[in-house]
Amino acid sequence: YAKWIFSWTFAATSTTILSGAVAERCTAFSYVTYTIFCISVVYPLVACWAWNPNGWLSAKRDHEALLGCGVVDFAGSGVVHL
Repeated sequence: YAKWIFSWTFAATSTTILSGAVAERCTAFSYVTYTIFCISVVYPLVACWAWNPNGWLSAKRDHEALLGCGVVDFAGSGVVHL
């Protein structure tokens, strides 16, 4: 469960980044809808692309890395801010 909770905290952080920008500008329903969509669709895709050794953005790929070098994401900053 530790790995799941670790990944969940990054997913939750990724949705809170927008909360400051939309504070008092959208309804609570809109923000909850965005959060559910982001955590269930967008974040898992981007995280898999960057952190999975076979992801197309991963620097750990042996073949066809992005621009020949891939992406090294320290502490999840790139994935969270996408």
